[in-house]
Amino acid sequence: MEETDVSVRKIPGGREVRYVSGTSVYVEKLEGDRWLGCGWNVDTSWHTDFPDGIDTPEGIGKKSVSEAFELRIKDRPTPPPTPGTLLASGWTWVDCTTLPGATPASIHVVVQLSNRLFPVDLRIHTLLDGTPVLKRWLEITNTSEKPLALTTCIPWSGRLWLDSIPAWTEKAPIVLGHSLRDGTFWEGWFGWTNLKQGSNVFKQTQGLRTDDPYFFLRNDGSGEYFFGQLAWPANYVMEFQRDNGLTFKTGPIAVDPLRVLATGETITTPAVHLGYVRRDFDAAVQAMHAHIRRSVSPQRDPDHTYRIQYIIPEDQGPSLYHGSDFNEENLKKCIDVAAAVGIETFILDFGWAESAGKWFPKAEWFPSGLDPLRNHAHKKGLRFGLYSEIEGGRGEWNKTEAFIENPQWFAGYILNIAIPEAAAWMESEWIGIAERLKVDLFRHDQNAVMRHEGTVSMQHGFPENDYWRHYEAFYAMTDRIRATYPNMVLQQAASGGCRLDLATIGHWDEHFASDRTFNPWIYQMASGMSVFLPPEILVSPHGMMGDQTGKYIEHPDLVTMLRGAYTMDNTPMIFNAMLPKSLEELKPEVQETFLHYANLYKTFIRPMLATCEVWHIAPVNATGGVETGGWFAWNSHLPTRSRLGPP
Repeated sequence: MEETDVSVRKIPGGREVRYVSGTSVYVEKLEGDRWLGCGWNVDTSWHTDFPDGIDTPEGIGKKSVSEAFELRIKDRPTPPPTPGTLLASGWTWVDCTTLPGATPASIHVVVQLSNRLFPVDLRIHTLLDGTPVLKRWLEITNTSEKPLALTTCIPWSGRLWLDSIPAWTEKAPIVLGHSLRDGTFWEGWFGWTNLKQGSNVFKQTQGLRTDDPYFFLRNDGSGEYFFGQLAWPANYVMEFQRDNGLTFKTGPIAVDPLRVLATGETITTPAVHLGYVRRDFDAAVQAMHAHIRRSVSPQRDPDHTYRIQYIIPEDQGPSLYHGSDFNEENLKKCIDVAAAVGIETFILDFGWAESAGKWFPKAEWFPSGLDPLRNHAHKKGLRFGLYSEIEGGRGEWNKTEAFIENPQWFAGYILNIAIPEAAAWMESEWIGIAERLKVDLFRHDQNAVMRHEGTVSMQHGFPENDYWRHYEAFYAMTDRIRATYPNMVLQQAASGGCRLDLATIGHWDEHFASDRTFNPWIYQMASGMSVFLPPEILVSPHGMMGDQTGKYIEHPDLVTMLRGAYTMDNTPMIFNAMLPKSLEELKPEVQETFLHYANLYKTFIRPMLATCEVWHIAPVNATGGVETGGWFAWNSHLPTRSRLGPP
């Protein structure tokens, strides 16, 4: 169903706004001076008047409505344990406007509120795109004459299930599907956890990690699912309060204020994407996939999309060439082999540059620069991709001109682009690579894991956590690069599997799934990731590393590897060690096998990637997670009319 609609009506003491998108109906209202979430339904003709009464911020009481956001503000610096003023009351109605969305089926609704108790204006943005998923974010304006510090930011909260649902019983479990591994690198490690009575809090406080901010909620009493994602790559909280129903809240967190607003300044919060279906698990998964494809992922040139990739880094043990052997002559041989087996993009990974922060080809290994390699790839019909770490990370950054002249730009060896001058330098480096080296694909890495709270800067007299400004600068920069170089594919590979949140997804073409690709890890990872992300946006490497410690291990036979590589519903990446060093060493039977699976991918699988529906069979499904079983099965096919189950 593609219906979208919004209606506003006057109610005693305020206004009510009713949102319809696909099969989801959601109602909010201004009752007195508080903005409240009222409930959800799947009947698009549904209207209701709820009982009087509201939840307290702590969720106490048997009420049917609760706050639809949570903001706390400080107007003077105080130690971090001081939470700030809760902006729950004092809101007055200003206006509600409807804007066209990005697609014919979508509309963008903006509710404007002003606070009479605290000098803040608020715009509540809701995107309806015809799927059962709504996107919500806030704009906050400081209307006071002094700076304000935002200490708590919950862009969306409220009651999901009411205590009045007929199917509800205290014995009916509510089960949370989420990332099971906190603080370790287990990409896509999906599983289920029963929610206990009272508060259930899940936090990520280690900075850049792989436990992505998404959730699925299964109500075994009513046969329904809520599912959501926070578009934010750093520390976050998800809280579910089970008490006479279920309430939720999610948002970014930090010890110091998240963001400081100067007088008159307006900021935009991270978005929450929230969906609701009264159907099965696969329907919930497919609804989120449809929403991401329609309203999150950037539009991509079909000629540059889902092309089979070959990657060769210098720093990985199993790579074909190391040191001075990682040179123009030998890499041309690799291009020849890649072209001969049906690969379409050649990616020169870590090791080509002079050093960290000096993004020029090593003169000893590439005396004529990278032009001969790029031209040779083009001659063979391959696009040319290049790796870089312009955001900082590994290597001797302390020896670079940028570090020596501006050490305050760096936290360790990580560039702090919350500092405008540092962001401008990083963008100039990016532009320099694009202009000098004329790459077809830019592969961006950032190895900044386990930074916890990250850095803190003083803003208008307040200490401020730098993550918010850092990512504002990162996304704005990425958008400018995209506009300037529309034919350059942007692939992000932060620490080999991080930054798979919907904010980052919305600015990059491709996303590297993981460095660790041994079996069965790669299938566990793919089955878990495809729960919350459309699999085609991922790039899955095959044969790149060994086990989770990095130790290389023997891989299965070639046919098994290629079946996995080309049939996982995403862009296949072939690690160079899966192939010989030269055409002379390429055996005809190996070439024939590669070409067979490459042709199957190009002619049958690739045309359906952008629209295929994923059905999770085992072990990841409505009751199982990646650790539930030892074999992995999911089914992908073009959309059906009924969508009631696998064909």
